[in-house]
Order: sequence, then C-alpha cells, then structure tokens
Amino acid sequence: MIHNLTKKTVIARKSFVAMTLHDRARGLIGRDFQNFDAMVFNNCSSIHTMFMSMSIDVLFIDRDNKVCGLRKNLCPWIPFVRGPGAFCVIELPAGTIERSNTGKDDIVDLNAELTEKAMQALIGKEMVVPQAAVSFKGSKT
Repeated sequence: MIHNLTKKTVIARKSFVAMTLHDRARGLIGRDFQNFDAMVFNNCSSIHTMFMSMSIDVLFIDRDNKVCGLRKNLCPWIPFVRGPGAFCVIELPAGTIERSNTGKDDIVDLNAELTEKAMQALIGKEMVVPQAAVSFKGSKT
C-alpha cells in the first residue's frame, strides 16, 4: 500500500514495483491497472508515455518520501516528463491524485511496497541498493 501520511489517505492498495530492466523499460505499455493500481519506479526521476493507451497521474517522490512533483491526467505519447529532485516515480490511474487529495510536499509511506521475499531478491542483486524512498525492515542504508 501507498499512503499519503500528510492527508491520511490511501493512494494505492496494490502496487507493482518495476525491478527488472524489462519491467522498467516496458512500464505501462500494453498494460492497464487491472492487476495493480500503481506502478513504482525506484531510482528514477523521469518517465515517458510513448505507446501508452491511457492517461495517467504521476507522483515524483524525493529521497525523504516527499512529493516533489506531480502531473495529473498526463496524456499518452509524451516523450519526456521529468521530476527534478525525484528519486522514485509512481504511475497511477488518472484521477488518483485528486481522489487522494495528494499535493506537493506531502509525505508518502512506501514501506508496505515489498514483501520479505521480494526484499531478499533485491538485496541479492549487486546493482540494487535499498534507498530511503522504499524502506526495508532491518536494512542498512
């Protein structure tokens, strides 16, 4: 789950964390929000909506889990969207930012993003280092 701690609202109930190169490159291309309601990209500060078939809301999150930028109802076929200062990007169904009343400088909780099994898989990869945007129990940053 992704919570807006500032507004005490739920942003997403079931997230998909794009961990592999394939998932990160594909993103929401050819997908919809049937199996999840948020796609999370860690260690990321920009996205595109090329080849997508729907508009989305986007949250840019900094290393302190603060919303440093947002885009509502972002149309398909935008080649480059940047969130200066972002460390994590969350793609959401259009209307989610409005529904959750999320705004710039709100603090979000991403702690429930990964299961213990997924955390162990990430820690085992040399190129992935746990960062502040997604906290892991017992990890050292």
